[in-house]
Amino acid sequence: MRSPFKTTTIATVALVLLSGAAFAADHHDFGRDNDKGAYTGDYYQGIFAQDDMATPAMPVYRTPTHMASTRLDHVVHELRVDNHRIKADREQGKLTAANYRKLEREDGAVRADAVKTAAAHHGMLPAQSYARLQGDVRHLDRDIARMA
Repeated sequence: MRSPFKTTTIATVALVLLSGAAFAADHHDFGRDNDKGAYTGDYYQGIFAQDDMATPAMPVYRTPTHMASTRLDHVVHELRVDNHRIKADREQGKLTAANYRKLEREDGAVRADAVKTAAAHHGMLPAQSYARLQGDVRHLDRDIARMA
């Protein structure tokens, strides 16, 4: 059985030999011209006018695609439920084509209003707008129940 000291020594010697061989392999030129970019490992060397200059950091501006808003998420969820209910009633024959289109338009208008209001307030719905949208959703619910 080998001692931990002996195992560590053998591992260190092997690591040193392998890393030395790796460094030695990079420094052989084999008579190539070192002034040419293709032979020094930098393929694009000499193509651009200021090769030795570092590229300045450019600021990245990102617009958030979705900001968490419990009010907006709640309204969108209610509209999604209403949309499924409208489609189910249409498939069951409870809604005529005209009533279906009217309810779909009303659902789309409320959804567009919610998204537009949230976009104007940095992804959030103010309390007054939320109350108004809740009223619109309740009105849509009543229309679905009345027409079906």
